[in-house]
Amino acid sequence: MPQQRRHKTKRRPRGRFPGLYKAVSAVLIVAAVVAACAIFFRVGEIQVVGNHRYTAQEIIDVTGIQNGDNLFTLDRAKLAREIQNRLPYVQTVSIRRVLPDGVIISVTEGQAVAAIAHESRWWLMDSAGKLLEAVASPGDYATVTGISPLAPAAGTNLATDQEQRPRLTRLRELLEALEKNRLLDELDSVDLSEDYRITFVYDGRFTVQISTALESPNQNETPLSYWLHRFAAGVQNPGVSPNQHYRVDISDNQTLHFIPE
Repeated sequence: MPQQRRHKTKRRPRGRFPGLYKAVSAVLIVAAVVAACAIFFRVGEIQVVGNHRYTAQEIIDVTGIQNGDNLFTLDRAKLAREIQNRLPYVQTVSIRRVLPDGVIISVTEGQAVAAIAHESRWWLMDSAGKLLEAVASPGDYATVTGISPLAPAAGTNLATDQEQRPRLTRLRELLEALEKNRLLDELDSVDLSEDYRITFVYDGRFTVQISTALESPNQNETPLSYWLHRFAAGVQNPGVSPNQHYRVDISDNQTLHFIPE
């Protein structure tokens, strides 16, 4: 029997470094994409939304973004921080790209709710304790006494020395609770000079004295938020005369007392 011939399949020659070729190809593709982004995606339009106190141009000027800038090399987080640092009334910032050439800067602005004295000036602050600007007088804003600012500067949070930090904490909690219960607009003054209680004047006729040792029966609310919610309800009580001044005593964990003056 004649021997059958073995047919050998010819193998396609392989390169010596197939992995290297793939890596180089991937790098070239990425480089091409980056180059395309650099060439084609450039800033052509900048929009600012949510601003009221600052003009759109003021906000754009802080970022330094200009038409023709590379859309994909913008450091959005850094630019947002710069806006917040240099424009104190800005609370939040988001910057997003809108292809092919747009940038939208969205801001929310805070507002002053109180003023605190330091040397010969008054510093306006928002409900979170952020200092907004220095002014000659408090104007119509609620005044805060019994606490001394430490090296105040626009755009920074109100700070005090170590001894007064408990009072600073109480102030922040009070402003937060007042805001939550929609009482900030009629706040006239806050006195933190006594460690055992907070005194504030509301609507020009309610002098509220609230103990710092109060508790809240509701685990989802701070003591101040709980008792100020009850105070807000009490103000609307038909038995509370609109022409009478009251001292409101909130010193125990049972009830609050509207005492005519």
